Amino acid sequence: MNQQQHLRFDFADGLRGLAMLAVVLFHYTQIFWQRRDRIGEVMHLPPLDGYHGASFVLPFNLGAVGVGLFLLISGLLIPLSLTRMGVVRFAVSRFFRIYPTYWAGLALTVGALWLASLLPDGEFDVTRADVLGHASIAFQDWLGGRNIDPVMWTLKVELWFYAMLGAAFTLSGRRIKWAIWLLLPLVVWLCQLAPSNGLQTIVCYFPLMFAGCWLYFYQTGQAGKWETVLHFLAMLGLFVWVSNWGSVELYASYGIGVALFVAGALWPRLVAAPLLTRVAGVSYAWYVCHSVAGYAILFALAQYGTPWWLMVAIALVATWYMAVAINRLVELPTQKIGKQLADKLK
Repeated sequence: MNQQQHLRFDFADGLRGLAMLAVVLFHYTQIFWQRRDRIGEVMHLPPLDGYHGASFVLPFNLGAVGVGLFLLISGLLIPLSLTRMGVVRFAVSRFFRIYPTYWAGLALTVGALWLASLLPDGEFDVTRADVLGHASIAFQDWLGGRNIDPVMWTLKVELWFYAMLGAAFTLSGRRIKWAIWLLLPLVVWLCQLAPSNGLQTIVCYFPLMFAGCWLYFYQTGQAGKWETVLHFLAMLGLFVWVSNWGSVELYASYGIGVALFVAGALWPRLVAAPLLTRVAGVSYAWYVCHSVAGYAILFALAQYGTPWWLMVAIALVATWYMAVAINRLVELPTQKIGKQLADKLK
């Protein structure tokens, strides 16, 4: 892989920053106000009263736009890491990339739930099972416990994608395209033919990530233009079929994410803004700490009748600096450890 091929993936940073902004704005400006009963259940607080007319009313789901971008970016970048590092080194590197930072975010989530319990009519009901399930990430559905972190489901998708693609990569003799073909029948079986299981809601996102893989093949000269276009569209069609949500609005929102991904790949300058690159640098740390901590801040500020837009601004700034702290104190040091350990396995 030469330097030029690396440069072609620079646009992914801008897209990652854009995805993170879409997700955090979705949680603070849409779902917090529009799904008050659900947020009250997560926080174990009564639903927020008042603030009629708050939130951004948009014809699409900002969260789906951001998640779609994140999954497509993973599909683009994971084949590069797998082929360069091999499965064992990749697994070590990913463990240190994902888990320590998530555990730091989980600690903030539990702390935020405890602080929220001090608000009027609040209650702290986090159990060991809740924490253990979330700490495992990939096995939370089987270990049980209440869902105390609404954003961690995407990390389950990522980890199962890493594991299953890595296994197929090994079985196929380190041929990444063959690995995808090996997984496609399994994805269809799990989503359409198998009895109900916890993997259906995870692997249904794999075709979307495979679409990102095909851009990797194109960028590295492993697929021609028309092969890429046809496979990209086929994977998107498969994603719609196996997910089978029945919501045009939700698919349209993911479609916006797809359009932004393609636009960023074709015209990298569109996403080359320094702000997006800066956000991308701490996007994972911000992702794992922004949700419940931000909701706790919004609930607390509402006790004082703070204007909703100011509440959102304060939550954005506060969780941003939490993310910067996690990035500097946990994410970067543990990434370095993971790289050193993976390098020793060469």
